[in-house]
Amino acid sequence: MLFRAILPAALVIGALGAGAVSIIGNSHMALADETGRYTMQPVDGGFLRLDTQTGAVSVCSDADGSWSCAPTDDERSELEQENAELRADNLVLREQIAELGEKPKVTTPEDVDAAMDAFETVAERFGRIIKIMRREMEELDQELNEPAGPDPAPAN
Repeated sequence: MLFRAILPAALVIGALGAGAVSIIGNSHMALADETGRYTMQPVDGGFLRLDTQTGAVSVCSDADGSWSCAPTDDERSELEQENAELRADNLVLREQIAELGEKPKVTTPEDVDAAMDAFETVAERFGRIIKIMRREMEELDQELNEPAGPDPAPAN
């Protein structure tokens, strides 16, 4: 019973709250529409103009009776330029990765065993070459160290 008595009051309070939120929201939107795209702030020698849509800032000044606005040097344009360059670099790198094809395979124990077998074969061949070279060097040393035959008699 109590629920039936409270329900209509709760509905009325809820409707009033929603209406208040709607009025506040609409007045905020109207205020935003009234301000327009640009906001101006007085500064020495003119005005600072902010573009509320792009964030660009300009300095407006009166030169010989004619008002003109010039963009200011700000970090935003530099950051946007750097961002564009990084995006282009990223795209190039992604294309290079795509050109490489599939990802490299992970080395398996079988791959390691095959590599070690190949290394052992190379090492054995290298060892045989060293033995042959050592034997040839020893033979050459013996030939050079052997006493020479009898000296021919000096010619008088």
